[in-house]
Amino acid sequence: MTSLDDVFVADAVSHAYNLHPSNYAIERYAQPVVDLMTGQEKAMPEGYQRTEESFLTDWDPQVTANMLFRESQVDFTVFHPQSITIFEDGLTALEKGERFVDEHPDRSAPLASVDIIGMDDPGDELERQVERFGAHGVKVYPSYWSDDGHHGFQMDDPEQAFPLWERAADLGLDVIAVHKAVPFGNVPLDPYRVEDVTEAAESFPDLNFEIVHGGFILAEETGYRIAEHDNVYVNLEITAADAATRPDAFVETMENLLWAGGKEATDKIMWGCGTPQYHPRLLLESFWNLDFPEMDSRDGKFTITEADKRKMVGANLAEAHGFDVDELQASIGGDEYTGPLEEPYSTTPFEVVA
Repeated sequence: MTSLDDVFVADAVSHAYNLHPSNYAIERYAQPVVDLMTGQEKAMPEGYQRTEESFLTDWDPQVTANMLFRESQVDFTVFHPQSITIFEDGLTALEKGERFVDEHPDRSAPLASVDIIGMDDPGDELERQVERFGAHGVKVYPSYWSDDGHHGFQMDDPEQAFPLWERAADLGLDVIAVHKAVPFGNVPLDPYRVEDVTEAAESFPDLNFEIVHGGFILAEETGYRIAEHDNVYVNLEITAADAATRPDAFVETMENLLWAGGKEATDKIMWGCGTPQYHPRLLLESFWNLDFPEMDSRDGKFTITEADKRKMVGANLAEAHGFDVDELQASIGGDEYTGPLEEPYSTTPFEVVA
């Protein structure tokens, strides 16, 4: 059961990294992040491990598009520029996001990327990006690095964070996506925990808060957030890789994510691969073909059905981000990416380890 031909698939996170060492702004912090990414690459199964030379490059946005739309069943993606200050261009430059969406307007939508700590006026920068390329939400990271060290922020900080959420609401944005659960290098865990999402979600009910990498660690704590708040969602970027490499661990993670909310919480899970960090087809088919056992929740036992999977790989993102699935599907019908799937990495410059 791998066709997914009649399933709307949306990848909640795509990038176009520049992992070349020339892009390091603060090497002592950048190198551990890159080491983490290359370590995850080496965990991929045969045929999906790229050579270090082809992996540690400046990735063109068209590579991301080819992997998503030519080599996998993904129909639509949300592109995330990045503002990670240990890289000269933030890791995925704003210009790449602008180009990606400009070249694929029917298959993508952008988020803004704002550094709450390092920017003089993050609210003005958010508004500038909304006007520049039509961002419908914003991506933030809980860490800021400088030559003086690491600094973190909390989502519920009334002085640092709340002014940006208020600006986002005033601009009519839909989503605040925050990187959680995967600490970047040798940094404190506290900013990557999820408890601070609670007060932010309660204080700004018109915004949807998206916990990116949800369940990679702290799965049960994350599950309480999505069960208790209508406007909190989980994005499975990085977490989804376990569906291909450690399926038993992935099943356990999903059970922990869904324990507090049970069957109803499947409405709050968004599919995300982080393409081209991983090949989207591998992760998507691994998830789609996974036969989930009966699961426990605080409200009793339940099963994840094909209908639940359909929601998680596409419809939930549309709901959280304010899109209409029928309109999205109609807009992409018959475009240049319509047709038989190409083989993984056959339309990209990546070399695979033999």
